[in-house]
Amino acid sequence: MSRGMFVILCPVLLFGLGRVTLPAAERVGDAAKGKPIYEKNCLLCHGPQGRGDGPMGKSLSPPATDLARPESRHKSDAELLTAIREGHPDTAMTAWKESLSEREFEDVLAYVRHLSRGLGRGKS
Repeated sequence: MSRGMFVILCPVLLFGLGRVTLPAAERVGDAAKGKPIYEKNCLLCHGPQGRGDGPMGKSLSPPATDLARPESRHKSDAELLTAIREGHPDTAMTAWKESLSEREFEDVLAYVRHLSRGLGRGKS
């Protein structure tokens, strides 16, 4: 391909095919904004550090997910966002798609990632 063709095709490929969306790795929520959302909607089951030990967490069947477990930490952002939006069938995990904005989803995801790395320990 000649340099001229590349110069013409590059912008077309980048911008001419519709909306450009950021890859999941480049999405950035604000954990500080996600904390009050988590505390309001998630803490009761998942607990202050996301360990599934909230006041209702252990009494659920199945128990609330421990967000710090390797199985949870290794889930992709897309998997976690789907769980938050859609809930989990056959569990107490409810869908939040009618209650939260896209920005709030990103912020609470950032806070969940913050907790799953153990950064929320000792802080509630």
